[in-house]
Amino acid sequence: MQIDYNDTIKERFIPIPYDEILSGVLTHFQTKERDAFEALAHKIHLHYYHHYYATLQELRGLYRCFNPDRDTISNHSLDIPAYNERESQLYRHIAPLLNDANYERLTKEILQETMNRTSPYGVEVSVDFDDFEQIELYFRGESIQTDKIRDPKTLYLKKKQIQEPLYRRLFLIIKPKLLETRAQEIAQSSGKDIDKVRAKLQKNNPLLITDEANRNIYIKLFKNIPHADLEMLFPNTKVRMTLFDKIKLGVLGGGGTIGGGSTLVTKLGAAALDPIAALGAIGAFVGILWRQVKEVFFRRTHYMAKLSERLYFHNLDNNEGALNYMVNMAIQEESKEALFVYLFLAHQQEPMALEELDHAIEAYVRKYYDMELDFEVEDGVNGVRDLGLLIEDGDKISVLEVAEAIENIEIG
Repeated sequence: MQIDYNDTIKERFIPIPYDEILSGVLTHFQTKERDAFEALAHKIHLHYYHHYYATLQELRGLYRCFNPDRDTISNHSLDIPAYNERESQLYRHIAPLLNDANYERLTKEILQETMNRTSPYGVEVSVDFDDFEQIELYFRGESIQTDKIRDPKTLYLKKKQIQEPLYRRLFLIIKPKLLETRAQEIAQSSGKDIDKVRAKLQKNNPLLITDEANRNIYIKLFKNIPHADLEMLFPNTKVRMTLFDKIKLGVLGGGGTIGGGSTLVTKLGAAALDPIAALGAIGAFVGILWRQVKEVFFRRTHYMAKLSERLYFHNLDNNEGALNYMVNMAIQEESKEALFVYLFLAHQQEPMALEELDHAIEAYVRKYYDMELDFEVEDGVNGVRDLGLLIEDGDKISVLEVAEAIENIEIG
């Protein structure tokens, strides 16, 4: 299996390590003051680390009462309005953090579109999105996965090459509905008795929230998820057989059952006077039926194994751990943008225009990494400005000399 970045899409994400940006740009400009620039880069990174530490602490505090993994106790109870206000604050803090980490929001229209696709790996699932009160999905990095799978058109004797678009990173936030709310919705739409609906939901859908004052919000982080497999990320996923498997079971299983039934009738007629032969014929027919049922269960188990495999190897982090991960990604991306801007401006003889700087950085990435980058030059310039290193002269910008810049950066 091979995964390559999609060269046709320009993205904000900078897939280059921080230290490699530093060493690469210094080599590109044949810099002699390497030690000074390395010291500056270290201080830039420390500045963002301390800046986002406060963000992380605030997020942890907001998320604590919604964290399904929490193992702490508190004697401060929240009423329903306080829960709602804290939930709103949580979403307001997460959105800009994901933007700083160069994630893009995945719209509901795209999510619905993927529901109509079938995975080339033979796994088809369904999700009841009505079980959720809130769904937020963000991605970063689009790639092409090249793989070889057995082709059903050749009776699985030969393999064919497939190319599947995937998301390098996916950040998922879901909030299940209250059980009572969902029960009322189903009872109203189906005309069924609400008590029966509620009892069925309590038995079959443990995801739903039973206590309004104790709500869980689930946060998940995944890697390398094909577009057609987005439904696999949800906890209420139900596995379905593909159309091809239904046809196969119907043709082979139905044919075997009909044939077995015909044989049974013939043998029973011939063995009407022989009870032992009759029992043998009935046993043989039951065996045929069991073989078909077993095939159905085997296919379902095969699907569940595929689902578990993909989730096990593609899950990066959960809940508070996912928030920690995203803060680290924001630190990395903001540091990279500021470092790129400073290094390029520091090696120019004359101040540069914003557009000129943007083109220079993107051309550098194209030349040395053979990829297209939609560099966020304004974010990088704002970062250098916030660090106190930017010199502005009309629409032209430059930066302080490296020795002075090191002194100007404040940490903490």
